Order: sequence, then structure tokens, then C-alpha cells
Amino acid sequence: MNRQQRPITDRELKAWLAAGPVDRGVGEGLTFVASATAAQAGKASWILRFRLNGRFKEKVLGRYPELSLKDARELARQDRAQIERGVDVAAAKQAEKALLLEVPTVQRLGEVWFAKYIQPRYKHPEVVARVLRKHINPVIGPVAPPDVQPAHIDRVLTRIVAGGAPTVANDALRYMSRMFRMASRNHWIERNPAADFDLVDAGGDEVSRDRWLTVEELQELARAMRTTPNFGRENELSVWLLLALCVRKMELLSARWDAFDLDAGIWTLAKESTKTRSSIRIPLAEPVIAWLKEARIFSFGKPFVFPARRLVRSRMGVERRNRYEHVGPDTLNVALKRLKVLDIEHFTVHDMRRTARTHLAGMGVDRFVAERSLNHKLGNVEGIYDRHDYFAERAAALGAWAALLAKVEKGKPPTAPARLPQAATRRTRRTHAVASS
Repeated sequence: MNRQQRPITDRELKAWLAAGPVDRGVGEGLTFVASATAAQAGKASWILRFRLNGRFKEKVLGRYPELSLKDARELARQDRAQIERGVDVAAAKQAEKALLLEVPTVQRLGEVWFAKYIQPRYKHPEVVARVLRKHINPVIGPVAPPDVQPAHIDRVLTRIVAGGAPTVANDALRYMSRMFRMASRNHWIERNPAADFDLVDAGGDEVSRDRWLTVEELQELARAMRTTPNFGRENELSVWLLLALCVRKMELLSARWDAFDLDAGIWTLAKESTKTRSSIRIPLAEPVIAWLKEARIFSFGKPFVFPARRLVRSRMGVERRNRYEHVGPDTLNVALKRLKVLDIEHFTVHDMRRTARTHLAGMGVDRFVAERSLNHKLGNVEGIYDRHDYFAERAAALGAWAALLAKVEKGKPPTAPARLPQAATRRTRRTHAVASS
């Protein structure tokens, strides 16, 4: 057996380091190299030496003892396979380092990941951008990606949970895991620092909420909104419209006036604006039209029903446009926190859809009509074949629901939701023939 093929043990590597500086091959171009200072510290480098097109080249594979002899041999084997195909693995690594210069910080890494994977694919990418901006960047944004350790990830999650937002902590963990996974694939980092975390380390398992507001609680909400000086009428209108229309928060807050026909009493919500990617014509009851006409006064001719309300002042004192042309995702949440005199159990904006759905059931609205009112997809076979949009049935149901909300808004004594006439709650039964081949 020649020297190049002689087995080398880890004990022998340590003996080389103990003897001082070392530069010794261990087979097929793989070389164990350490300066005097590195040898004294028990460290060395694995270098692959090779010739390509008549030129001598070197590529650093990693550091010893972090990279074992076995793993170094495997990396060298993979690189030699590429070299045989004419690939300059040393130049390729330099190109990877050049790419890393484009992501010198976690904040920049997040921007690259966001632009590649989130911006073109998410319907509401601002939700992800907000987590990056508010929760991840303030803690680890300036850190170089290779320097991020699990302790950094834990610091981000602990801070979010301490702020009372466990669900956001779960989202942050998902985003960091995917972001650093991309960095690992591009060889910008050697290991994903978020890989060993799961939901129990963040906000815990997410339990479906069951909070909804009774008529009495809606009455209390109406009183609190009316009597809180800095709550604002625009925020009141957005609350009543969210409840009455059964839509998701950003479906309303990002809505444009050109999608509304107030004369015909129809809002056409395009599929691009919905979570389910399903367009829907939403019937507008009289109270809803009245609220929308009032909102149009506040919009001052802007294209959005709820346009951005203020300019953002930069650090240089220069005013620039808000991040969104419409009100942002946090606007209504922040406004609701101002209701200090609200004497009911805590609720979130998302609970408003559950509130509407629960009251529709209380009025005797057929469950398929109610689900269509929330633009939920019908399940099973009926969801495949039943393409009817139940517009007339939804108009009757949402009209009765809006009438109740209008009474609550005006401060009238709370009453139980009235049950609709049977004709308005019964689905139109249709038989769908399926042709057999």
C-alpha cells in the first residue's frame, strides 16, 4: 500500500498538530494544513489541491476538527467528480463568496428571500414583511448570516412571546427556518440555525379560537367606539362593514371604489383579492350602502375605500408616501386597543367573521348560504357540482344581519337576532346530472 492510500486516523491528525505546523496529504489531493498558531490551538484546514487545464488550484473544504476526516473525504470525492467534468470548483466557491457579499446581514438575507419566494407568490406579502420588519430585524437584522446561532433564534422568539403574540412567534419561526434554509442551499451558511426549533419553542401549538361577540357585547363595542375620542369614525365604519359584509380584514381595507356599484347594491370582490382565490359578488344591504357612502366622504376622492391616512416622515424630515396606499394591516388593531373602557372579554379582528357566522346561524340561515356569505368553499361532492352563488339568499340573510347591526350602532336596546322567513333561509335545491361516458 503506498503512502497516498495509507489509512489516517484522527489520533494521527492530532499528533501532527501537536508536533507543530503541518502540510500533509491524506490521499487524492486532500491535504491537512495548519500554521503554527492554528496547530497550537488544535485547529487545521482541509484543502483540496488539484490541476485543471494545466493550472494548479486549491479549494478550502472546511476546518478541522469541525469537519471530520470522513466528511472531508466525502466533500473531496464530490469535488473531484465535478473536476473530472471540467468544473473549476475553486472558482465556483469564489462565486459563492461573491454572492454572500450581497447578503452581508440577516436583514439583507430576508430581503432576498422575500423578493424571491414571498413577493411573487403570496396574496398578502405585507403580512410576512411586517414580521420581518417588526420582530426579526430589530433583534438579528445587523448580524452576518454565518454568525447566527440558535441563541439568536431563541432571542427573537422569546421577545415575541413576551410581547403576548405566540401566533406571531410561530410565524417568525417558520419564516426564519425557510430564510436560513435558502442561505444553507446557497452555501452562505454551513447550517440552518433554526433547524432544531419547533412550535413548542415558539408560541406553542395553535388552538382554533372560538370567540364571538353576542348582541350585548356588540352593543358595548358600539358604545365604546362612540365614546372614545381618538377612535375615529373611519375606524367605526370599518368595524361595522367588516361585521356586515363577512369579509376578511384586508379584503375590505384594501378594497377599491371601482369594485363597488352602490346603485345596484353589489360589491364584486375579484379572485386576486381573496384568500380562496374565488371571486364573489357581495350583496350590499341598505345600512351597508349608507356606511359606504359615508366612507366615500372620508376617502376624499382616493381610489381606495379606506386610503392611507397620513404621510410617513423619514429620519431626514422628508415626508414620503405611506407603505400602503390604503390603510395598513395594523391600523384597525391599534385603534381597537384604544378602547380602554370596553368592558367585554378580549377579542380580535378575526373574531368578527366568526361573530357574523354565528349570528347568521342564529337567524336560521342555511349553512351553505352562510358559508357562501363568508366566501368559504363548499366541501365534498356538493362543493364540486354546486356552482350556484346563492346571491338572492345571501342578500336576504346579509340584509337582516346588517339591519340588526344598524340598530346596535344607533344605541338601541339589544335584541336577539330575528329568524328570517323560511323562503329566505332555505337553499334552492338543484339536481345536477352527471353524464356517464
